[in-house]
Amino acid sequence: MRTMPPEKILTVDFAQKDACSKILPRSPLLSSYDANWDIVRLDHHRQPGYETPEHYCQQHIITISLEQSVKKVERVFNGKLQVEQISYGDVVLLPANTNHLSRWKSEAEFLVISLEPALFTRTAFETGELQGLELLPHFAAPDPLIQQIGLALQSELKSDSKGSRIYIESLTATLCIHLLKHYSASSQTIPQYSPARGLSPLKLQQAISYIQDHLEQDLTLAEIAEVVSMSMYHFARLFKQSTGFAPHQYVINCRIEKAKKLLTRSEKTIEEICQQVGFQTQSHFTNVFRKLIGTTPKAYREQVKI
Repeated sequence: MRTMPPEKILTVDFAQKDACSKILPRSPLLSSYDANWDIVRLDHHRQPGYETPEHYCQQHIITISLEQSVKKVERVFNGKLQVEQISYGDVVLLPANTNHLSRWKSEAEFLVISLEPALFTRTAFETGELQGLELLPHFAAPDPLIQQIGLALQSELKSDSKGSRIYIESLTATLCIHLLKHYSASSQTIPQYSPARGLSPLKLQQAISYIQDHLEQDLTLAEIAEVVSMSMYHFARLFKQSTGFAPHQYVINCRIEKAKKLLTRSEKTIEEICQQVGFQTQSHFTNVFRKLIGTTPKAYREQVKI
């Protein structure tokens, strides 16, 4: 059984808005706290040279370096010191309740992802990855997938929509599975599925019908998976095997296809169409439409009605 750190060590709870103020001198440049991401938190930092007090976090913490040049950092995990030469994209994993401190001499820029242990445990349960389950601390090293997920979360946070819930959930699920596979003490293997299997025709139709009937809502991966009585992890994998699209990609495509029909066959305003197909802002709708169709909704309507 893991012993809890002594009381004299600072406790940091990333469920609190000002969590970082206990260990860092500046507030984050950007935070998902106010975006109401329920299952994951992202903070973008630019901090001066500093030495953090010794602390432990109630959540699993991942930091991703955004440094454009190599930076020297001294880091201590549970009393073990390591001097790191950190480059852009390097990732550090700090499991919940791990004693930690770090020090660096010049300004540093990085992302911090925090995950609730309960979410990680639930993912492990859904994948059957339970025996000996424990995340292990990892000093700085490249991990292109975690870097990509962090940058994708940052991009969503910067967008006008503040992030689609189904996309945030999909990224977080992928991150948890990756941590289970590569950063866990468990020796079991996460089950793989043959692409030939996918969802049954009935479950696929149930999922698609639910998506089509609720496009105006901020759909979540959890609620679609519940319709077919599956875990988020298994549903997302099998849905992609069946359709060729991740659930969030499929939802976006459905929204744009419905928008095209409304632009062609109705006199609704673009703002009304935006709301009817589930985009939170008109600017986000326009950006996604342009990316997929190659033109704006207004220009598309003018073209098809000539």
